Amino acid sequence: MQSSENQPFYATFPLLFRVLLLSVLILSISFLFPDNIDFDYDIQQGKRWQEADLIAPFDFPILKSKEQLNEEKSAIEATLVPFYRWDKNCLSNQQALFVQGFTTNYPLQAQAIKPADSLFSLQLGLGLIEAVYKQKLILPKGNQASFNLVLLDANLDLGTFNSQDFYSPQTALQFVVDTLSDLKNELANSEWLLELLQTSLERPNVQYDSVFNAKSLLESVGNVSPYLDMVNAGEPIVLRDGLIDSTTYAKLYSYRIKYNQEINNNKAGGLVFLGYFLLTLALISIFVFYLYFFCPTIFANSRHLTLILLLIGIYAYLAYFVHGVYVLDLHLIPFCIIPIILLNFFTAELAFFTHIVIILLVALLLGLDYPFILLQVVVGMVAIVSKLKTRYLSDYFRSLLYIGIAYTLVFLSLELLRTGNLFAVVSRQGVLIEEGLRWPTLGWIWLNIFLTLLSYPLIPLLGKVFGLTSDITLMELSDLDNPLLKKLSLLANGTLQHSMQVANLSEAAAKAIGANALLVKVAALYHDIGKIKQAEYYIENQNNANPHDLMDAKQSAQIIIDHVREGVALAKKNRLPQILIDFIWTHHGTTTVAYFYRKYQQKHPDKKLDEADFSYPGPLPSSKEQAILMIADSLEAASKSLQSPTEQQINDFVEQIIQGKITMGQLINTSLSFRELEQIKVVFKRLLKSINHVRIEYPGANENSETSQDI
Repeated sequence: MQSSENQPFYATFPLLFRVLLLSVLILSISFLFPDNIDFDYDIQQGKRWQEADLIAPFDFPILKSKEQLNEEKSAIEATLVPFYRWDKNCLSNQQALFVQGFTTNYPLQAQAIKPADSLFSLQLGLGLIEAVYKQKLILPKGNQASFNLVLLDANLDLGTFNSQDFYSPQTALQFVVDTLSDLKNELANSEWLLELLQTSLERPNVQYDSVFNAKSLLESVGNVSPYLDMVNAGEPIVLRDGLIDSTTYAKLYSYRIKYNQEINNNKAGGLVFLGYFLLTLALISIFVFYLYFFCPTIFANSRHLTLILLLIGIYAYLAYFVHGVYVLDLHLIPFCIIPIILLNFFTAELAFFTHIVIILLVALLLGLDYPFILLQVVVGMVAIVSKLKTRYLSDYFRSLLYIGIAYTLVFLSLELLRTGNLFAVVSRQGVLIEEGLRWPTLGWIWLNIFLTLLSYPLIPLLGKVFGLTSDITLMELSDLDNPLLKKLSLLANGTLQHSMQVANLSEAAAKAIGANALLVKVAALYHDIGKIKQAEYYIENQNNANPHDLMDAKQSAQIIIDHVREGVALAKKNRLPQILIDFIWTHHGTTTVAYFYRKYQQKHPDKKLDEADFSYPGPLPSSKEQAILMIADSLEAASKSLQSPTEQQINDFVEQIIQGKITMGQLINTSLSFRELEQIKVVFKRLLKSINHVRIEYPGANENSETSQDI
């Protein structure tokens, strides 16, 4: 045992630590409480109202839907006359550009143009540019051939015009081509002039004013009323069993928004917080009382209690985070990991109870309705009844398949109850008429099932951190190549053989009564590791001389008894799980080393004996598995003294050993029933007969005939 000076805080003040742990959990969850009240009704268009008649408690406007508002805004946008801005400086700029181009290109065309024509060509080009820009050159926005527009000069409204009153790039080019064609006799070569004019007419002097149009559209759209109508206080919003059509849906949707505003503005935030706090406190308190009354060993173990409460807190925050991220779905969270982990460490009842608490807590914090709760509860039940343990990967994946099937079937069933349609019904205008199944959510659920695989690496990790033992850890420890078992085989091979026999006996007995067969099997392999230190003092490791023949019986008894303490020290040194160390402590209970006790008594008949000098330190076994190991150890060791036993002798031998344990009170702290003891006896008798090769004597056989046969 550790001294109080070396013990951690939670071991020194366990009750204070548990109270502090529970307080931290409740207070940390309280940060997730919403500070308002939501309209707690499920509104689905096309369904019937299943609640009581809903009467308006106050006046509220009926809001238009987003589709209606968008349609009205689109209609307004279609009727707005666009604004175009006139650039007066464009004419002079483009003429200057033409002169620059003409000056550059004229020397190249000098041989083909008469000197008298150069001035004519220059003046003709400038005139054509002026004609186009004075009538105005427009660059239309969109594909409309003809439309009205408002022409702006700076901030001055010049009036409304039609786009056909101006030149477009195409009509302006056609005007130039036609003019040059009419003057082809006066111009020796007009192609280069046409190219130059085309370049000079690329920039329009009437352009769409995007800023002014956006401002105009914003002002026009801002005048659109977001309301359809009004509902006055006292008017019915919807009656029981009434159909929720588009109009009723609009009323309910508008009422929910107004309700949240009115109620939350008039409610004290502190009282809302208090309500959530009391519900959370009640939920956690019920869970703690369950642990206290039905799982006292877990409640008393601060590390184990910490793990369970930590899982509750982590999942509360995880659900809160995922719910707040728009792109994620709450069905992504693998809630089944909790019962899977706890099932591998504790009981199925605790795993299910913890799962229920987490689901209810998440539903409370996030305001989730019954479909979510029902789905998660059913799937959690499937995870538990499928006995999802990690001993064999094939069983593990089979259980995950069951979970996936349950998730899919329950979700689809709930969706059919909600909508009655496999797929959504949409009008030609793209308006949703009836909802269908939420197929994308099913994808999130399948991803959830994939994430449930994380339970496999988490189980051994959490076992290491919180001092728990899983099937994965036990399977690793059962390997005979384990360094400690390897050392036992080298230094005390007889003890290893004894331990393996005890392991077989214990495993079979545990299976017969539904106890943890793997745990007791592994515990049996390690229960006598303390004999490594002085292996030659134990009968199973001796070949010839017995060192006890030269020793005092009391000293011999202490050496034999010390293998328990040595085994515990060696187990701790090799970091064996505490649950296996408990088997080492209890596999002899508080029994006496009877052989040396009687030997000492015979040698010192007049001396008063202290039985404690010949007794194991204990404690007594406290579980079915520890009781099975104690009995199996005694049976296997004592059966070595039987010489060619008969069936009846073995039956009597088993009865005698077990009755002795009962008489000495060694099984008083275990939960073994009389029925289970009888089942254990049957298993031990059968296996011991097999080990000792008991033969059946056939009726009518005589001494000269073959009287027995191996069975």
